[in-house]
Amino acid sequence: MRVPPARGWHTSFWMITGGTPVTNTSIELDIIENDSVNLFKYGVNTHRHQPTPHGTYGSKNVNTPSLNSAFHVFGGEFTAATIKYFFDGALVQTVNATQFAHCDLNIWLTSIAGPLGGTTNVDDTQLPNVAEFDYARFFTLAPTNPATSAVSSVTPGAAAVILAETDTTLRVAALATSSDSNFVPAVAWSKVSGPGVVTFGNATNADTTAKFSAPGSYVLQCQAVVLNSTNATQVTVAVAAALTLLLREGLNGFAHVATFLRGDSTNWNSGARDQFLVGRNNGQGLRPIFSFGLGGLETNAVLQNVTLDLWTDATTGIGSVGLLELRPLLATPVEGIGNSSSSSSVGAGTGATWFTRTGGTNSGDLWLNPGGDFATNVLATLAGYDATITNQQRTFVSTPNLVAAAQAAVSAEEPLNLLLISPATEALTSNVLSRFSSDNSLITEQRPRLTLTFIGHRTPGISAGAIPLATNGTPVALSGVVSNAAGSVWTKVSGPGTAIFGEATQAATTVNFGQAGSHVLRLTAGNP
Repeated sequence: MRVPPARGWHTSFWMITGGTPVTNTSIELDIIENDSVNLFKYGVNTHRHQPTPHGTYGSKNVNTPSLNSAFHVFGGEFTAATIKYFFDGALVQTVNATQFAHCDLNIWLTSIAGPLGGTTNVDDTQLPNVAEFDYARFFTLAPTNPATSAVSSVTPGAAAVILAETDTTLRVAALATSSDSNFVPAVAWSKVSGPGVVTFGNATNADTTAKFSAPGSYVLQCQAVVLNSTNATQVTVAVAAALTLLLREGLNGFAHVATFLRGDSTNWNSGARDQFLVGRNNGQGLRPIFSFGLGGLETNAVLQNVTLDLWTDATTGIGSVGLLELRPLLATPVEGIGNSSSSSSVGAGTGATWFTRTGGTNSGDLWLNPGGDFATNVLATLAGYDATITNQQRTFVSTPNLVAAAQAAVSAEEPLNLLLISPATEALTSNVLSRFSSDNSLITEQRPRLTLTFIGHRTPGISAGAIPLATNGTPVALSGVVSNAAGSVWTKVSGPGTAIFGEATQAATTVNFGQAGSHVLRLTAGNP
């Protein structure tokens, strides 16, 4: 939430016992009460209204950054044992809850213009004004699992990593947490798949190392267990081998642009529809377009294979479509929100149509050629088929042209933009069309899937160099060397005095020690 910036507003997120008449138990939890005359503090408090007499417990003012310049997260946890108040995830107050009966509460989000907090009136010069509440969430305590585990992230990461050779020790690290700080997750690293033996430095440490006995692709898993709750996350490691990256809407948080252009309804946008149509309808063409972001690949990744898989939709098509061609789309489209299923106004102006690339009407928003700006060269083809057969996988297999187009997109740090067209079908005199499941399909496994096999994502090679013979007060050379790194930095780990680096972000640099003694320095390097 975010409070108004001017005086005169009492803004609160609070809870109170509901119902009329009030039961024998009536309590109020004030998670935040802010009087906008002071944007840098708020109050928490707990009231017992019934049984009388009225009492307050744990009243406290909390000093904060500005409560107006940014949104902040406020929380209250009410159990039979304690009431806890939180600001941006940090505990700010705890109250003993055993002194009142635990009960249901109504949640209130309020902002009242009134003479509270030392103000007598609203600052009219700041009107209109708002209190903003982004969301409210309500949680219940699990009846059988008092604590749950989570592995929220792993290093190297979802995009995986390639080791140049087997004689490389890889650091693997996971962030394993428990929903209850009283329970520490039991962590276990293991090999899920791979051709050789994986030796972990300590498989029960979240942050450890792994070494591989043979070349090939491996999947490692970190599992965290708390009581009856188990959670795991996997990471792929290729040792002297190529990696495969799958790009599909909803997979590992990936999203891409996709819709289709229709010559029969030139102002319709189909961005939110669960289908793509390709072929001919009412004498005009139907052309799906795609834009896959390739930011998961380093710019120096070398692609070996690229395939595009589509699935025919559960709704039948019409007739038999001719040869389908995948062409380079020469500009990045906007998907839009229309579904093309009710009227021409659906999604108007929000994304690509037969005439516009972005939904806009300025010259820069339009296709140079109606139906999409695409090249004449064909990247891949798919043989014609009976369009009435549903739920079938159709694959544009890897070709040198498709690999080259994807490689160019990676190198330019641009999305891979594609258009699907069936010229032979568009030339027919009758309606013939095929339906594919789109990126909005309810069946995730049938959404379009771009698969790339590549070599890249090599871990940094690091050598700190020879140990220098140093005298305090005199700069001495460090001879570090790094490779496959986007950057590096020297830091002091331990030692009795200062260690001032000539240029800490250079592997080969100097260091000047301020005091005699034993020092440990670290050279760290990384890439995306």
